[in-house]
Amino acid sequence: MFLRFQERIALPVSTLYGYFRTPEDWVRLYGSFGRVEVLDDGWRAVKLAGFPFPLVAKITEDRPSQLVRWRFRGFWQGEGEVRFDPQGDTVLVEGFEHIRPSGLSFLAPVVERLFLERRFRAIWRAGFRRLAREAARAHAAAAAQMALPVAVPPA
Repeated sequence: MFLRFQERIALPVSTLYGYFRTPEDWVRLYGSFGRVEVLDDGWRAVKLAGFPFPLVAKITEDRPSQLVRWRFRGFWQGEGEVRFDPQGDTVLVEGFEHIRPSGLSFLAPVVERLFLERRFRAIWRAGFRRLAREAARAHAAAAAQMALPVAVPPA
C-alpha cells in the first residue's frame, strides 16, 4: 500500500522533526506503537498494537529539521520519508510510506485493501491529530502569556 500525507502544523520545525528522527521517537507520536527493541546495524523492531509482527525499521537518511527516510525489513517491507518545509507560522509536513506485507504473493493487494490500509492510515491520522493538539496547547499558552498583566516598576 502507498500512503501519502501532507499536513500543515503550527509547531516549530525542530519540534516536529523530533517526533520522526528515530523509531524510538515514533512511539511518542503514535499511540498504537509499543516497546522498541534495538537490533543490529541500526535496525529497530517497533511493536504495533493489534499486529502480530513488529515493524523492523532503519533510518537511512537524516537531514535535521529537513528530511527523514527509513526502510522496513522482515514481515513488513518498504520505505518511507517525511519532509519539513517551514512556511511562516506553520510547517508543511509531507511524505509517504510504501509498506507491504511479505509472503502473501498475489493476495497482498487484497489483504492490504481489506485489512491493512485503513489501519495504517488511522495510525498516521492519530499522529497528526496529536501534533495538532500540541500546537493548539502551545498557541493557547502563548496567548495566555501575552494576556498576563505586566508589572510596571515604580517611578
